[in-house]
Amino acid sequence: MILRPALRLLAACLLLLAAPALARDLTADEQAGLQARIDSFEAAFEQGDIDAVFTVIPPGILATTAETYEITEAQVLSAMKEALTEAMKSAAIEEYRIDLASATVGETAAGRVYVLIPTTAYIRLDGQDETRRSDTVTLAFQDGDAWYLVRIDDVQQVGILETAYPDFEGVDFSEGGTTKGEE
Repeated sequence: MILRPALRLLAACLLLLAAPALARDLTADEQAGLQARIDSFEAAFEQGDIDAVFTVIPPGILATTAETYEITEAQVLSAMKEALTEAMKSAAIEEYRIDLASATVGETAAGRVYVLIPTTAYIRLDGQDETRRSDTVTLAFQDGDAWYLVRIDDVQQVGILETAYPDFEGVDFSEGGTTKGEE
C-alpha cells in the first residue's frame, strides 16, 4: 500500500519541523560580536563592575522575572546585584573561563542562533584551603542586535528562559548542569 510510505514521510517531515534546526557555524560577524560581548563581560567581572556584569541579562528574562514576582525590572536588577554582592563576601572567584572555542552552535525551530559555551569557575570559599571548580554551560543568543549570556544550570532558569523566549522550548539544555570538583 503506497499510503504507508507517504504517511511515514509526512511524520518524518513534521518531526523535523518541530525539532531545533541542525547546528551550524557562526558567521564572522556573529563570532566577532559574541567574542566582544564575552570580553566585555569578563573585563567587567574582573574589575568588579557589577552594573556592567548585569548588562548580559537578556531583556526578555528581566521582563519575565519582573512580571513573575510583580516588581519592576529595576527591582529585579537591584535584587540580583545585592545577591551577588552578598555571595562574594564569603567566596572569591580565582578564575573564570568562558571557552568559546569549545562551544556548540545551534538554531531554534524559529531560526534563532544560540551558542552553548563551556564555562569554568574556580572558587575559594572563606575559611577553606581548597579551591572548588564549577563547570557549567553558558547560553549565548541575540535579542535584536545584542548578544546576551544566560546561565542554564537548573530547571528554574530554563523555565524562565522558555517563558521569555518560547522559541527555546524543546532545545536540549542537558549539557547545562553544574558539576563541582576540587582542583
